[in-house]
Amino acid sequence: MVKRALKSAIGVSIGTTIGGVVLPRILFSELYNNTYPPILEQTLLYFIISYVVCFFVALLIEWIKNKMRIGR
Repeated sequence: MVKRALKSAIGVSIGTTIGGVVLPRILFSELYNNTYPPILEQTLLYFIISYVVCFFVALLIEWIKNKMRIGR
């Protein structure tokens, strides 16, 4: 259950990081000024936070699936 949540969280967090940090910073670079953190720092922070959130959501979903299977 935990391994499945860890595996599924990695893909989602990579996609969230690319879509939330990397693409906007590359495509709209004129909107980012000197007040934003460096792209590497922001990417790592975004990835870690999204990974933790995705892991707990996936773990919750797996737990609910397991409960539903046991209840039958």
